[in-house]
Amino acid sequence: MNISPLRRVLALPLLLLALAGSAHAVEVTDVLGRKVEVPAEPKRVVLGEGRLFFALALLDREAPFQRVVGWQNDMRLLDPHTYEVYAEQYPDIAKIPLIGQASEQSVSAEQILALKPDLAVFSIAGEGPTQHSPVADLLAAAGVPVLFIDFRVHPIKNTRVSLETLGKLLGREREAQEYLSFYDRHLARVTDAVAGLPDAQRPKVFLELLAGVWQAPGHTTGKSGLGGVVEAVGGRNIAAGVVPGAIGDVSVEYVLSADPDVYIATGNRKPGVLLGAGVDEKTARDSLTKITARPDFAPLRPIRDGQAHGLWHDFYNSPFNILAIESMARWIHPERFADLDPQATQAEINRFLAVGLDGHYWIDATP
Repeated sequence: MNISPLRRVLALPLLLLALAGSAHAVEVTDVLGRKVEVPAEPKRVVLGEGRLFFALALLDREAPFQRVVGWQNDMRLLDPHTYEVYAEQYPDIAKIPLIGQASEQSVSAEQILALKPDLAVFSIAGEGPTQHSPVADLLAAAGVPVLFIDFRVHPIKNTRVSLETLGKLLGREREAQEYLSFYDRHLARVTDAVAGLPDAQRPKVFLELLAGVWQAPGHTTGKSGLGGVVEAVGGRNIAAGVVPGAIGDVSVEYVLSADPDVYIATGNRKPGVLLGAGVDEKTARDSLTKITARPDFAPLRPIRDGQAHGLWHDFYNSPFNILAIESMARWIHPERFADLDPQATQAEINRFLAVGLDGHYWIDATP
């Protein structure tokens, strides 16, 4: 077929435009091994969970909400203290459209598509659309790239992959590598010290998630999530062989018979352990005291001995999990990590953030 000279002239700008667009396209491999390509730097990002925003805070440091055009309501509902701190600094976050409340079932692809995003960022598990949700497939079919990240299932391995891929797609590779260099240095300090530690030298740990908030005592984690962190810092999670997935429940009788050496309760709101943004030391310790006074677990040896600890619950889904790693390492192996200083590490993290982690994010039963 002959193409007229006029048509060739008209087609040339379109060809050049297409070539220019492809030259700026960026491709990454996400935590699920999926190839994700964006044609240009995303300006309109939807977050499958509001708390995935913590990653953006490390990358878009000066304006952490500049790309967010939609998110779930989970941070406001499940970690109100953190939400309030950011809302005070950035009041416009109250106007960010909601794609759901705090569950995968409350999110629809239509809600997201109406926001015209050029990137959706989902977690592989949790309160938002996950790897098993049809929402991601529907968005992809509509031409919206979907990046899966993960801080909750395999936090130590996937924190790096998640920040690297997100940083590359957003044109924030330098910021991502700055934080990851810091992260890797602190992580190695812990993992190298307990590498090859035999089971006999690994204290038994009971990690109770959302103690006092969950409907029954004994909500905990299995081999993944924070349970994996327990193992990585040289402990033995008493629920590892009992809870098959990331989270589940164990009975009070099982915990008492397991006789753990260390008790850690996570929390971020009343009536549980109150930790996180803006929380002072007395408030944090008083809330832990109320939790350890519950008759169910009061007989536990570490609670009787005043060796119980509290940890900000949202470390389980955050790139700031290095603070949980260091705190747990000190609690589980105080003799090995006497010189470890999570408080100094927190101050270092704050150098990467426009709004710092100001408050108590972990607490001991006794000062």
